[in-house]
Amino acid sequence: MKDIKSQVAKNLGSLRKQKGLTQADLAEKLNYSDKAISRWEKGDTLPDLNVLYELCQFYGITMNDLIGEEEAKVKEDHITEKDAKAYNAWLCAIAGVSVWLIATVLYFIHETVTNGTNPLWIIFVWAIPVSCIVVLLFGRPIFHWIANFVISSVVAWTLLGSIYLNLVFFTSIPNAYTFWPIFFIGVPVQAILFLAHKLLKYRHVRTRRLIKQILDEEGQDDN
Repeated sequence: MKDIKSQVAKNLGSLRKQKGLTQADLAEKLNYSDKAISRWEKGDTLPDLNVLYELCQFYGITMNDLIGEEEAKVKEDHITEKDAKAYNAWLCAIAGVSVWLIATVLYFIHETVTNGTNPLWIIFVWAIPVSCIVVLLFGRPIFHWIANFVISSVVAWTLLGSIYLNLVFFTSIPNAYTFWPIFFIGVPVQAILFLAHKLLKYRHVRTRRLIKQILDEEGQDDN
């Protein structure tokens, strides 16, 4: 049993290094403390079967690979965290550009039908909040909370701007320019967005701290 523990510990350290992760990085991804990761790789303790299975899934290997005498290798076709982030980043870029492509196509179709008598430039104004919403939907998992907050703020203010410009230039409402107080709505919306993102960040950090505390207490019990 001691040999299996040593082999598992050796493979866990090797697999982590193959993925280019520090113990702190791996701890964050698995919601464990870096002290727990360190104990596993030193062979002081072993994770339970559920955690071992989770690690095998993370590295794209089998349980036999993990306990085998030969050094375990991360499968080349296994999607790494870096690959996943790159994929999401490209997906965000494609989705954002697609919105502007659709806006451009619609603009030229309208120009062709109306012979340019009524340029529909407002469509490009609306493309700003729409593209930001699309990017936010696809990129939220990989963006820092500050980036998500900034993009959300841009969505809020550009939506208000689009509505106002649409009322002024593309409706028959008299004195539509007097609707400028609509921008006051952005102030409480901005405050709500800030508090919501701070709350989500606090909840995430608090959850991680609770998990770390529980694991540290379990580690002390084992010793």
